[in-house]
Amino acid sequence: MTKNYELRKINDFTYSLKLFGDATTPMYKTIKRLVKSVQYDYETGSIFFSAEEVKPLKEYLLNSCDQRLVYNICIKMIDELTRQMTHLNNLSYGFYGIDINDIMVVDDIFIFCSCEHLMPIIENDIQFYAPIKTPYFSNPEILKLTTLPGSINYKCSYYSLGTLVVFCFLKQYLLVGNEVKSDEEIENIIGHLKNTKLYWFIKRCLDDKIDKRSLLLI
Repeated sequence: MTKNYELRKINDFTYSLKLFGDATTPMYKTIKRLVKSVQYDYETGSIFFSAEEVKPLKEYLLNSCDQRLVYNICIKMIDELTRQMTHLNNLSYGFYGIDINDIMVVDDIFIFCSCEHLMPIIENDIQFYAPIKTPYFSNPEILKLTTLPGSINYKCSYYSLGTLVVFCFLKQYLLVGNEVKSDEEIENIIGHLKNTKLYWFIKRCLDDKIDKRSLLLI
């Protein structure tokens, strides 16, 4: 059990997942779109689903080749997490950052399973009224948030997803202390991926101008 969710194995092929926080309803809705066997239990406030194997992303990476995702699996992760983030945005919720413990893998389907960094979107912004713990996969806007109350465009999370992808595929971390690496340093890390859709997806996520960031995988 973590402070953000509780995963229980009921039998060989049935699991229950209970989320904690103020955004459990939209999160459950988005999980149901990816994991088709999901059933909501009103009595426990949990979802039940069928699966042969469920692993936290951190454990999944440890069991992967060289402890990172191969290209086609990374593309699959991007597609599934992007679909979930987009649906959450459509429900007026957005992440302000991502931790590796926010993600689990259900029969090779990648899903967000934590509401810790999920907040309402109001007029395209996430509003901050109290101090927050900086997520491991953060973004320039969160790192520069020094006064409260404050607000940041919900697309700040796109940068966080880009840094997660680089970490999972290249085993590289794009943050240095409370700053992100320079454009030149980032290009040195991802430049050899040029002419692949993974490269351009990362570049769109990491755009310096937040309003130009997108979750486009083509």
